Amino acid sequence: MTRIEGGCLCGAVRYSSPDEPRFAFFCQCRECQRATGTGHNALLVVPADGLTIEGPLKYYDRLKTNGNTASHGFCADCGSPVTSMSSGHPDIRLIAAGSLDDPALFKPQKVIWTEEAQPWDHLDPALPR
Repeated sequence: MTRIEGGCLCGAVRYSSPDEPRFAFFCQCRECQRATGTGHNALLVVPADGLTIEGPLKYYDRLKTNGNTASHGFCADCGSPVTSMSSGHPDIRLIAAGSLDDPALFKPQKVIWTEEAQPWDHLDPALPR
């Protein structure tokens, strides 16, 4: 089993999870574009109960059209995106792939919300949409 570890740009936030990712994907929705400042978000799904986070993490909460609250967690010092969660799925957390100590652990399986993709954001065409 691979332990997942990572943190923010300045090192003030650190996290670890003993669990293998349940899923890994790219999201091209407008919310992810704005949260990352680019064309997509690269995320891993891990069980919430195994994830340990230390440091000054701040959350931005946003009410979704389905009634759930999406919470985007970022370092309160440097602003790096680290994790996110949804009130509709309290048993999982999403980890920003770029925050991994070993980003090679990110192995995307799918691309979602492609209808909101920007024409300049080119992802692997072999990935299922």
